[in-house]
Amino acid sequence: MATFGVATIFFSCKNDIEEINKLTVSNDRPSFQVIDLETSFSDSGQIKVKIYAPELVRYDKVEVQYDEYPKGINVEFFNSLMEVTGTLRCNYARYRIKDEVWEAKSDVEVNNAVEEERINTELLYWDMKQERIYSDKFVRITTAEEILFGEGFEATQDFSKWKILKPTGTINVDEN
Repeated sequence: MATFGVATIFFSCKNDIEEINKLTVSNDRPSFQVIDLETSFSDSGQIKVKIYAPELVRYDKVEVQYDEYPKGINVEFFNSLMEVTGTLRCNYARYRIKDEVWEAKSDVEVNNAVEEERINTELLYWDMKQERIYSDKFVRITTAEEILFGEGFEATQDFSKWKILKPTGTINVDEN
């Protein structure tokens, strides 16, 4: 009688490959990882942006595909003469591949190399299609003459033109 019971168990189990894949394939696992990344973005053969990162982790089996930079990124923006016009640095970044939008977090700093201006914030977004950066979080902008504070800002991606959305504190005004 014991032999009949065991045989029934073996014959009643059915292996459906789709069910097995549901149990074993995880969409939240990375597709690949790159260490010491250096990449360039160009337009009509001219380099516009270079990105350096200690680590890149790609997730392309999820609904919204993205790259994660858990150790941050360093970015250089170039003009037509291949001169660095601005930089961006952060301790963590995420890039939504389809939208071409970056999310930079944790000790974010953007520098304008030409005007020697700097912005510091904890969160900003960089839209590569529109070539702009923006945030709705607290920002500190340091210029040669003053330090400005506010809630949110908008700027060109190389930080050559910018505005604080809700400035706070004292602002110097030239009356001439």
